[in-house]
Amino acid sequence: MRLLPVPEGVRLGLDPDEAQLLDQLVSQLIALLQSHSKTALDPDPLFASLEVGGSEVLPEDPALARLFPDAYEGGGNASAFRRVTEQGLLNRKLQDALTVTSELGPGSDPDDPAPVTLEITEATFPAWIRTLTALRLAMAARVGLEVEEDHDRLLEDEESRGTVLVYDWLAAILESLLRTMERS
Repeated sequence: MRLLPVPEGVRLGLDPDEAQLLDQLVSQLIALLQSHSKTALDPDPLFASLEVGGSEVLPEDPALARLFPDAYEGGGNASAFRRVTEQGLLNRKLQDALTVTSELGPGSDPDDPAPVTLEITEATFPAWIRTLTALRLAMAARVGLEVEEDHDRLLEDEESRGTVLVYDWLAAILESLLRTMERS
């Protein structure tokens, strides 16, 4: 991964295998969000057009629960808030992920040895940051990474080691993007 500030934003250089991995991860995030959207869509056309609607309970899937946590402690307020905000949040996460994967998709051929160069503009920067963050949240939930002490334990476990390494790689991209954009 290489980052270079440019007048319009940031130029991100990825090796072909890195670009393909990131594209696959974002595609999996899109599939996860779409699977939840099918159950969260409100049948009322008015609410659907306003992006209002959602379930009233915390999702059972730990990754979705991490992406859409309860806003309040206590069932009543949390359910009411989720009911009117979840679909809009879900749609924004989907749109962000689609923005990222559309920029990655055309240039992520692992058989092409040339680095993949992406221009992240000020307009697309928020989508990238939110998508990378959503990926990290979902991955952490999948392997049970809840507190800092879990990191080393999960890194030593053969089953979770690869996921934790990818989680750390995403953190490096995220941090580098934030620092580079801050300087420009």
